[in-house]
Amino acid sequence: MNQGQFRIPSVFNHYRNIDRTPIFSLVLTAAFLVVGGTGAIYHEMWRDEIQAWLLARDSTGPIDLLSHMKYEGHPPLWHLLLMPLTWITHAPESMQVVHLLIAATTVFLFARYSPFTPLQKILFSFGYFVLYEYGIVCRNYGIGLLLICIFCILFRNRYQRIISISISLFLTSHTSVHALIIVICIAIGLGLEYIFNRKQLVDTEDTIERQIWVGFGIMGVGILTAVLQLNPPPDTGFAVGWKTNFDINHLKNVIKIITRAYFPIPATQTHFWGSRWIEQFPTIQNWNLGISIVIFTWTIVSLLRKPTALLIYILAMLGLLVFFYTKYFGGIRHHGFLFIAFLMVTWISHDCDQMLFFKPFNSLCHWWEKSISPILTLILLAHTFGGIRAVRLDQEHVFSHGKQTAQYIIEQNMNSIPIIGDMDYAVSTVVGYLENPKQIYYMRGNRPGSFVRWDSKRTNGVSDEQVIQKAKDLQKDQVLIILNRGLPDLLTKQNGIKKISHFTGSTIGDEGFYLYLLETSP
Repeated sequence: MNQGQFRIPSVFNHYRNIDRTPIFSLVLTAAFLVVGGTGAIYHEMWRDEIQAWLLARDSTGPIDLLSHMKYEGHPPLWHLLLMPLTWITHAPESMQVVHLLIAATTVFLFARYSPFTPLQKILFSFGYFVLYEYGIVCRNYGIGLLLICIFCILFRNRYQRIISISISLFLTSHTSVHALIIVICIAIGLGLEYIFNRKQLVDTEDTIERQIWVGFGIMGVGILTAVLQLNPPPDTGFAVGWKTNFDINHLKNVIKIITRAYFPIPATQTHFWGSRWIEQFPTIQNWNLGISIVIFTWTIVSLLRKPTALLIYILAMLGLLVFFYTKYFGGIRHHGFLFIAFLMVTWISHDCDQMLFFKPFNSLCHWWEKSISPILTLILLAHTFGGIRAVRLDQEHVFSHGKQTAQYIIEQNMNSIPIIGDMDYAVSTVVGYLENPKQIYYMRGNRPGSFVRWDSKRTNGVSDEQVIQKAKDLQKDQVLIILNRGLPDLLTKQNGIKKISHFTGSTIGDEGFYLYLLETSP
């Protein structure tokens, strides 16, 4: 009887800690690869994904790539990683394989080393950001998430492994401007923690001291070089200017981003990407601002006894919100870093020293901290619901018609004839999917190319008549015209232009395409 009483709890505890075994992490990663790989097969990449591929493919080398990246508003790490891949193959789908493997590595490390429950690890792995936004959609944000995960793993022995941490943060700062903001906040938090708790944190030996200062130096160099890379050239034509005037409505909309980042559930519609299902409910709409403030305040209270984690969280949230307010409001892929910051500090808080208050308040804080785990589980449930829904909707709807349009051009043996395209940023998606490196004439840039160059020479307005005239000016027997809009029938008849085909109805609304052929030969 007594043996039975103790056997059951023993077995329960064994399976409760199953996530600490390699098999759990491997099985979860395998399941992620199956779901993510299936989603990637059905996902047609859009212009922002293809732009990175074209930049890496058609830059002559790393220096040339860095020069082109000055117009992108992104640090270059993801693009530099893609460059060797473009030397091996011209198929952009290979980028999807690499990106999915990066996401799978994140899942494995999170499942293996994070302090969360097995259920939370599973929910995280199939959540909206990990599975879809930073897993299936190929952007530079996924590698940033991986590096932040590595930082969290190293954090426990942060001053003994300061060089490793600093290298991971150096690389993280070169993934995206949002990751850079988080890195700056981490560096400040670690720096202040070291200054105020030096005697308790490290040995007094000179070797340890030098390693710490070298580590902070590496962080500083990473931050500085990323900032310099992000500093736009004088002739930039994208995302220029800052919003510095006070606008209460704009401020409210920025604060509401917190709720959207914590509950990223798309609506069931063709244009699902970036849609907000929860805001379809009037109650959520009315209380969105209040919910965001409650989330922010609740997290602060939960971290009161962990000053390092608290400082990093407050700085990261405010830093990101200020960026969204002053520079670029962004979309759900950018807003996700608000949740990543929260998850990061929740993870590292387990390895932060506690600050003890007087007993009643200390007990209250301890009770409040216990609310983190169940609430996090509920939030991750919403993420999983959003992630699975996004994958399903991506399978049901064509994300971009760039791939189908390119396949049609290849099948019709029109890949070798001159091509004119407009709008350039939309048509570049088609170019990325053509079998061989291909340059077309972009009307808005007034030059041939593959990737879009966001400089001041690029014009924002081109008429249909100008497109047709340019096609005639090429003086070729045949000219293929790719537009993301249809030409008026009268205009095509007057100029002897034949409509070949069209592909419309994609999730990215302006990445439906119309193909026209201008023939000047007798």
